[in-house]
Amino acid sequence: MTEILSEATLNEKKGINAYSFYVQLLICLSIFFFCFLVAQLVSGAIIVMYYQATDMHVIAADVKNLNALRYAQIFASLISFLFPAFIFSKLKTKSYIDYVSAKTGFPIFFFLLIPLMLLCFYPCINLIYYVNEWIGISSLYKGSQEDYKMIVDALMKDTSVYAIFLNIITVGIIPAIAEEWIFRGTLQKLFMEKWNAHLAVFVAATIFSLIHFEFSGFLPRIVLGMFLGYLFYYTGSIWASIFAHAVNNTTQVILVYLNNASIYKSNVDVPEMPKVWELIVYTVAFVILCRIFYYFVQKRKKSTFAG
Repeated sequence: MTEILSEATLNEKKGINAYSFYVQLLICLSIFFFCFLVAQLVSGAIIVMYYQATDMHVIAADVKNLNALRYAQIFASLISFLFPAFIFSKLKTKSYIDYVSAKTGFPIFFFLLIPLMLLCFYPCINLIYYVNEWIGISSLYKGSQEDYKMIVDALMKDTSVYAIFLNIITVGIIPAIAEEWIFRGTLQKLFMEKWNAHLAVFVAATIFSLIHFEFSGFLPRIVLGMFLGYLFYYTGSIWASIFAHAVNNTTQVILVYLNNASIYKSNVDVPEMPKVWELIVYTVAFVILCRIFYYFVQKRKKSTFAG
């Protein structure tokens, strides 16, 4: 028995695991920023070669010819976020996916419960948006933010079926998978090897918000990132946070489409300030749903352990 335990301990210390937490973190961040830089350069080159232009205002003017931009964004998301997570997992576990615990199941009740939790959480996120405005964070790098918004608006103006499908893939599905894999499944999990879970969730959410370089939603994105982080922490399933992220992003895409198609008018960019009664009612509902969620998660863990 002692020999088996010693062998297991030696296996854990092989490769990158032989180094300290901070060395591993440096390696992880180095891989991430290298892949991020390569992705931006290559996707930028693709855009320039296709459109024969470097001015994004010129490119975005033709809203019916932006599929190449969408494909470049998909490529950038995969290489920037998913690829470094795969590499780091390989260094940690000798498998491209094992470190992220991607084999953990996804109970069917998540399909109903997680969207309801998100819905009840939105008034709180909307309130944080106005706090973000009040303390002046939204004014940081305002010029680059306006350029980013201009590109997003252009992508959303095409209301054709194929364009909407690509927008859901580009904005809703791919970023949800890639970003959750790196920020929650890799960085947060690595942080939890050294820090307590709450600090790990917060730091991962802050990095998640910073890397978007879009400060009008900086604090709301941190709060949303923490919600996603706790989903991953309590369930142990990366698919729970991926699903929640995809629901959030896809909802935004659909709302913008409905607005542009004059089917349902709304302003996704500037949410309404929630009324006091809305905050109270939705917060109470959110707490109740969280308790139900926690109960089922714990029950599932016990049944899995017993089995």
